[in-house]
Amino acid sequence: MNDLTAPLSPQQTSLLITMAQQYLMEGAWPVWRFTVATLDRYDLDAEELIRSLPRVGSPGHVGPSYGLTSHIGHQIADDDRPALTIAASLHLPELQPYIGEPFLRTLHTLVALQRNAPVSTQDATKPRYSLADIAGALPGLPEGFLARLPDILRLEPATWVGSSGTTEEGIWWRELDRELRKYREATDLEQYVHTTSRLITAMAGELPIPAQTAPAPIPVSTPGSYVDEGLIADLEAKDTALRVDKLVALARELNTNHAAENPYACQMLLRAVLDHVPPAFGQSTFQGVVASFPWGRTDKVYVKKLAEFRNSADDVLHRQISAQPSRIDMHDLPPRACVNALLQGVLVHIPGIPQSQGSQ
Repeated sequence: MNDLTAPLSPQQTSLLITMAQQYLMEGAWPVWRFTVATLDRYDLDAEELIRSLPRVGSPGHVGPSYGLTSHIGHQIADDDRPALTIAASLHLPELQPYIGEPFLRTLHTLVALQRNAPVSTQDATKPRYSLADIAGALPGLPEGFLARLPDILRLEPATWVGSSGTTEEGIWWRELDRELRKYREATDLEQYVHTTSRLITAMAGELPIPAQTAPAPIPVSTPGSYVDEGLIADLEAKDTALRVDKLVALARELNTNHAAENPYACQMLLRAVLDHVPPAFGQSTFQGVVASFPWGRTDKVYVKKLAEFRNSADDVLHRQISAQPSRIDMHDLPPRACVNALLQGVLVHIPGIPQSQGSQ
């Protein structure tokens, strides 16, 4: 049985990361040509990878199905914009605060609205909701989430049933359908994905289609390299008042050990990076970098995750030998997007060579 929650191959994850990072930066899914060209640089076939992702329900174009992307088997045009679903955010922690978790909050708000909607004895029209209803019930949703919500709802089986439209005043609306009741117990992302898989499989009347064979292992230099290789090269080439040779060496050794799946070396090297970079931001400690530097909303989340990671690194560096086994593995490292956001900050904000010194 195809399991949408099962671990993906590094190559499949690279595809999702390539699409997700552009969405987080630009607020829109990239055109397919961008994804294809980006993965081509690392000898990865985007078409093959997107077809290899797990999917439940009916095979082909006929009948209901659900997977990690909106792609359902047709040829993708260069200017198409395949999207990631809520199921994909289960595999990408960086998407969860901006798509997965806000969607779950929205879903349960809709469940409550449907349950409490007034019922008429003379009017069979289904109740409706608007974006204003969601905003009123859920203050503090991530910036831009409401604007993208109609497209998100359209891709999710929990909310794709029912008509939608726009009033004469330009207000978007969608019907509250009874299907929402089936998700009352789906209180986290994994439960939501399992519930959706079960319902779609039942609707299709057959077991999910078998997973396709994942591509063979690839060289280390992939878009999934823990620290972006282009970012390392940009750091190395930049003229700065502070020396970056150690930082560049640490980043490259981190990539090498990440590719070799050496969790202890990765933990120690990343901790060394965090302890090394504060002067680039005019700070003396990494806590100062997190608390005092004016990060944007998304990057603030990333660097906070790196600050939380220090506890895991302390475990690796300082826990003494004992009768208990170590439980540290590669999954204990923070997402690569966090590390790349930090080093992009270094690249942009590290002091340059003073003009008078550079002209001598």
